[in-house]
Amino acid sequence: MNMKTVEGLIGARSNINLSDTAMGVYRQAAQKGDTATAERALGYAGDMVDQAESYETKAEEGMKADAKELREKAKADQEKVAEKRKEDQRELEARIEQGRKPDGDTVEISKEGIAALAEDSGTETAGSADAPSNSGTSEMPPVVYNSAGELSPQEAPAQVSVVV
Repeated sequence: MNMKTVEGLIGARSNINLSDTAMGVYRQAAQKGDTATAERALGYAGDMVDQAESYETKAEEGMKADAKELREKAKADQEKVAEKRKEDQRELEARIEQGRKPDGDTVEISKEGIAALAEDSGTETAGSADAPSNSGTSEMPPVVYNSAGELSPQEAPAQVSVVV
């Protein structure tokens, strides 16, 4: 709470209490017929009410300052929240982009490699003479699924032979 607000509220309340005291003195003097004391008490009461009004003005200024401060703080908090959301959005986009990248390497065995493997092991493979030939069909490029479950087509690398 702003100090002007506190000072204004306390000052206004104190001056209203003092004016009540002065009005009590005025009533007693008026009943006794003491006009000089009654006029003096009425003057004090008026002064106290005037001071209470000035303190009330001070309290209003303090409350306006409090309200302004609260608005500024709320605006700063909203800006912090907006910046946090933007940062979270950037992190999420980075994770999504990372998920779209292929996770591992792919190995493609050439027809010559399959034939060499078949010769070494003595077993028939898909590329052996007994199997139907795929020479008339176009070969599909290798496809890799990323961690997001999306297809990530890969360019066919140069012929790689892997011998174990």
